[in-house]
Amino acid sequence: MNQHVPAKQAMRTAPVILDHNESIQEAAAKMYHMQGYAAPVLNGDRRVIGSLSNDSLMTAMMKGLSPQTKIADIMERQVTTVHEKEVPLQKITWNPSSLPVVNDEQQLTGMLYPDDWLFALETERNETIEVYQSLLNAERDALFLIDANEMVVYRNRRAADLFEKDGSNLMSETQRYELFNQDTVKKILNDAKDEGNYSIFVNQKKFRVKKQTIRFSKETKTYVALRINVAEPTSFPVEQEEWKEKAEKMKTVIELAHDGIIMVDKDGIITMLSQDYADFLEVSINDVVGKHVTDVIEHTRMHIVAKTGKPEIADIQPIKGDYMVATRLPIYKDGKLEGAVGKVLFKNLGGFKALKKRMEKLEKELSTYRGEWQETNRAKYQFNQLIGKSQPWTKAKNLALKAASTESNVLLLGESGTGKELFAHAIHNASTRSPGAFVKVNCAAIPSDLIESELFGYVEGSFTGAKRGGKKGKFEAADGGTIFLDEIGELPIHMQVKLLRVLQEREVEKVGATVAKPLDIRVVAATNRNLEEMIAEGDFRLDLFYRLNVFSIQIPSLRSRPEDIDILVPHFLKKLSARLSKEVHSIDRQAMTSLLQYDWPGNTRELENVIERTVNVVDSYQTIQMTHLPEKITGVKSEVKPKTLDEYIREAEEKALHDTIKYTKGNKSKAAKLLGISRTALYEKIAKYE
Repeated sequence: MNQHVPAKQAMRTAPVILDHNESIQEAAAKMYHMQGYAAPVLNGDRRVIGSLSNDSLMTAMMKGLSPQTKIADIMERQVTTVHEKEVPLQKITWNPSSLPVVNDEQQLTGMLYPDDWLFALETERNETIEVYQSLLNAERDALFLIDANEMVVYRNRRAADLFEKDGSNLMSETQRYELFNQDTVKKILNDAKDEGNYSIFVNQKKFRVKKQTIRFSKETKTYVALRINVAEPTSFPVEQEEWKEKAEKMKTVIELAHDGIIMVDKDGIITMLSQDYADFLEVSINDVVGKHVTDVIEHTRMHIVAKTGKPEIADIQPIKGDYMVATRLPIYKDGKLEGAVGKVLFKNLGGFKALKKRMEKLEKELSTYRGEWQETNRAKYQFNQLIGKSQPWTKAKNLALKAASTESNVLLLGESGTGKELFAHAIHNASTRSPGAFVKVNCAAIPSDLIESELFGYVEGSFTGAKRGGKKGKFEAADGGTIFLDEIGELPIHMQVKLLRVLQEREVEKVGATVAKPLDIRVVAATNRNLEEMIAEGDFRLDLFYRLNVFSIQIPSLRSRPEDIDILVPHFLKKLSARLSKEVHSIDRQAMTSLLQYDWPGNTRELENVIERTVNVVDSYQTIQMTHLPEKITGVKSEVKPKTLDEYIREAEEKALHDTIKYTKGNKSKAAKLLGISRTALYEKIAKYE
């Protein structure tokens, strides 16, 4: 039976395939959910000419390459492929995340993942062992294989049926079977002859025994095989050639188990340990048999499998400062759980160091992602961080405090830059849901073709490029906590229907799923648009508005509470001085008057931006004066050193964004159209200048 598994036997269909003429923008859309994946790049003949990873794609975007740049210009041209008929062991040791599989014409036929190939290899080996086991169990004679310590390391089913009585176990040193206590049998085992025919008596019956000594060509170990003819106790047919064939098969089975075997009873007590495994553990078989497995092998789970009956296939186990791969299977007798057998698949990981490195990398990435997830999905602000003492601001805070004590949905209304997200953070932190996640979603920043899978998640295989195992959506991630839907007015009308169902039924159905999952969430939504006008124009659903507008809070603009500027300016000076490592703590009266008289269309966000610019301009311990403030606030041109061209371009772009958004009354979609850019690009630029 072939033990060499070709790539074709374990390959999968490629989740993403790129054409060399496609743009990096098209590639990004295909690879959006493919973390750590390198997609094959094909030419017109479907031949693999390169690969493109998420990292390369991200680097190209960060360098500012045009979205229309061809994939062929940035792809990795040195790509390792594997032929359909090739055994990929050597290439897998290089630790690739995947390998393109090609035919004789170098055309792509699939993708090979190392884990899939290793699993296929293990399956092939297990099938081989089962075949030889079946052949030996089909023998009418009782067959035993005995090592140099007179331990039975193997017996076929006929031997077990005939000679294991009253719960005794031929494979256990603690319950030595009567057969091997006989002086006659001991003489047979100790006989220096490699082959011979003998007679023994068991239960007053005479049996013919044929002995065969087996030595490994590459090992110094010696085993004795005994064939006991039980069909006719008084006769012994001569089957010399057949016996040699069966002995060779038995030898093959033992060689396949060369990586180490251990057996425990239902209490976790070691009943058998192969010599190879003992050598690996640096212990003596006689010393450890009869001991609990946890006292001999670190991080073992043999006793757990022996207790639960649940098999563990190709499990990674830390041992001796390294890792080994082991399979643990329960042992049943007459339907009753009797113990477990363990097999070391790879104990010498010299050829599989790539697997260890991959595990370490995954552990590090998991720790990083877990930390990033916890950091990203938590509320940062409390009510005492909402700075202001004016009557409109105090009224909004009091309403938000009352909202925090309820489970109702909250709708935050107000102009851009007024602090709607800060209110959402504070409401979550003051509620009973504060231990749960606080998941933030900017409805306008997600591409319309991806927003459904982002919000609700998807199951494996639901669409081309879907990740193995599927993905949680934002709503499922917020289960037990709060989800903040910012810019709710930008949500496409078809998604409003699905959001309404989530709010009504309190359950979410992933893309491609057939059943819905119940959720325990609280929704806080925010918008700077007039939803009632949008309803009249048919851009927002009335029923969704009613679901969201249970507890609405109007966040006042900065121009409606100028008395708070006297509090906010010192607050921002302290905060930004610490961040910028400067000492700027004072502003003169004339400069403050200019700030009070300004209209502040960008609200608190704009005020903080102006203060940050001013702190950068002045020296430490210097008082901020009129000349330090921007011309748009003071109306006076300051005689300062000319700026660089990049700074002038930046200011012009920022002003264009500000004026256009003001002109469209906060409608980001219309603003993007007027500016001739995508909505996603608009939000990236807004974030850039905040």
